[in-house]
This record gives sequence, structure tokens and C-alpha cells, in this order.
Amino acid sequence: MTEGMPDFAMPSEDDVARQRAQAEDDAREAAARAALGVERGQAGSDVPFAPASEPAPQSAPASPGRRRILTLVRNPVVTFVAGAALVAAAFVAVPAIQRQSEAGSLAELDRVVAEYVGAIEAGDLETASRMAPPDPAYADTSLVDVATTTGAPAFECAEPSVGDDVATVSCTVAIPTFGSGSTMRMRLVRDGGWRVETGLAVASPLFVGLADVETIGGALVPDGFDLFRDPIWLYPGAYDLDITTSPRLETGDSALGVLADGFLWFGGVSPGPEMLDEMTIAAVDYVAACSETAAAGCPTVAPLGPGERFEPLTDGYSSSSGSLELVVGIVVRRIGGAPDQWGIDVRAVFDEDLQSYTVVPAVPSI
Repeated sequence: MTEGMPDFAMPSEDDVARQRAQAEDDAREAAARAALGVERGQAGSDVPFAPASEPAPQSAPASPGRRRILTLVRNPVVTFVAGAALVAAAFVAVPAIQRQSEAGSLAELDRVVAEYVGAIEAGDLETASRMAPPDPAYADTSLVDVATTTGAPAFECAEPSVGDDVATVSCTVAIPTFGSGSTMRMRLVRDGGWRVETGLAVASPLFVGLADVETIGGALVPDGFDLFRDPIWLYPGAYDLDITTSPRLETGDSALGVLADGFLWFGGVSPGPEMLDEMTIAAVDYVAACSETAAAGCPTVAPLGPGERFEPLTDGYSSSSGSLELVVGIVVRRIGGAPDQWGIDVRAVFDEDLQSYTVVPAVPSI
């Protein structure tokens, strides 16, 4: 030790613990005595003054508050139980405080995005429409949350881009049988908490030529609704179409894909075998008639020579259809003479009921 300095030793941990416990006991006892003193003073103020010759009044019985304090002092276990109850109540309040503090936060933003996208992927379209109602002024909403997908979409969403009270989220969507790569964007706004303002539903008309669409995803199309002219809202995914058409036509794949940029139908209609035979014969007859009489619009066709004939090639062109028309390209060639051939478009124009049609062969305009 340095000369002149008193000896000093650090107290042990046990000594510190004993001193802390003694200090806490002293504080509790002082608080209890102070409370008892207040009660004693209050009780004494209510007792009238008595002369020395009169017997002193008996002490007033202990009040409930005094008895409670004495019990706590004498039984620290009760104090511990009461404190534990307060701590438990604090833990119960924590989730509510956390929910309140989460409002408007990035954590809430991520949760809302995940909940909305998850609802679409799970086919819970009512929840998705409740979180972000599609605008009925822009497109029809009668099918949006009742049409059932046969192939659910899968989304891959990037981190939100946040500015002030607006956030945008880019999501890549993959549709079974239709592939992936389409990017969609959703918009969220913060008004106290985050909510989806523009969701991932898609609005588009649906062109299905030479056929009537009865149902989309099992949901009936409203009577009188023109799918070609009036757009409808649908969520991304694959849907089955139930369509009716002419008995002379055949339909292809019934799957409808709702993608980020609109609707895609891999189906379509084409002439059945009997109708294709009729259109092929009409093309050959047209060329033969032009070889005999050069009418307006006819190609230049020399008359048939001895042993010559006209023969069709039906694989020369692909077919295409309009709202009430179907066009098949047929090549007619000369057999047995000069190697001449002509491309003929044979157009079938249907009535509104799709039960009858008129065949009109002509030279292609281009």
C-alpha cells in the first residue's frame, strides 16, 4: 500500500449480495412503517380529546389497507406472486403493442404482399378480391373470384420499392402449360397501414371465333355478354373453357391462359372432315370454272387439255377464322400438262347461330 493511504479491500460478491438484500428489507420495512404511521395519524385525528382522569380510548381496529401491508411485510411470497401477475399482464399486452407499432412499417408491407400473393396461389380469390377489389368500371367483375383455375400460378416477387407512402412490387408469374417470364406489378399505398391499391388481376376481352363460351373455369358467362367487345377481370392462371360451336367445326385445346399481358387461348376451331372436303371441292370447281370462262376476279387459267385434270393440295395453307368466318387456303394444281398451280382462299361465312354457312372461293388478295 502507498504510505499515508488507508487500507482498502474490495468486498466480495457474497458481501455485496447480503448488503443489497439488507437494503431492500430496510426499504420495505420503512415503507410499511410510513404507511402505518399515516393510518395511525388519520385514525388519531378522529378520536376526541380525553382528559387525563378518563380512561384512554381503545385502539381502532386495523384497517384493510393496514392488514394488507402487514401481510406483505410478513409474507414476501405474496409480494412475489403479485409482481409475477403484473409481469404476466405485461407480456399479454406485448402482441397488441407490436401490432400497433407494425402498422405502416416495412414488416407490415412484406406481410400484406405475402398474404395477397398467397391467396391467389392458393385459389382463395375471394380474399384476394377483398384485399384489392378489381375496378368494375374498367371491366366486368362477375367471374373474377368465382372462376376456378385448373393450373394455379406461382409468383416470384422482388423486394418492394418504397417511396413516401407508395410501394411497388414486381412479380414474375409462371402458369402451368403456358410457361413463365411474364412480369406483373402491384401497387400499395400507406394510409396508417399498408393496403393493396392495384393488384394482380388482369382485364382483357376474350376472342373465341366461331364459338360461344358457356363457362370459364366452371363459372357461367352472363347472358348477352360479349366477350370479344367487353373486357373481364380474371386472376393469373389456367382455366378450362366450355364452348359450343357448329357441328361442322372441331375445337382444339380448351385451356385458357391468363397472363400478365392478357388472355391466351391455344385452342381455336377448324373445319371438320366433311366441311374440309366441301371447301376443297369448291376450290377445284372454282379453278375449273375460271379455265372455261374468265370471270371477274378469276386467276389466269388455260383450259384443260386432253388427259389433264385439276388436283387439290390441302396442306398448302393454314386455316384462320374471324368472328363468323373461316378461311382455308387450298392449292390447286394442273396434272398431266404444264406445271401450273393456283392458291385459292375458300371462305365459309356462318350465320349467327353457327348452324349453316356459305362457301365463297376467291383468289387471295395478297
